[in-house]
Amino acid sequence: MSELTLDCELRRKPDQIFTDMDGDTVMMVPETGNYFGISGTGSRIWELLEAPQSIADIVEQICNEYDVTEQQCQQDTLIFCQSLVDNQLVDIQS
Repeated sequence: MSELTLDCELRRKPDQIFTDMDGDTVMMVPETGNYFGISGTGSRIWELLEAPQSIADIVEQICNEYDVTEQQCQQDTLIFCQSLVDNQLVDIQS
């Protein structure tokens, strides 16, 4: 597993099953049967990943929408995106 950087481009896995429930996102990984729920900024990041996005582009968008410093946003977004990768919810584009 490689460490994510701001230049990494992510995309949702094409077979992902998910739904919006009052602003929260609930999803299932078909291969494992594991369920996940995300809310708040995490749901917004998931929404942004409707099309492939670099982490830098995600950070820029989140900084424009929320009251957060760029440094904090970068750190939190990298951690969140790494969890998406680790849980097989997104793929890293080459």
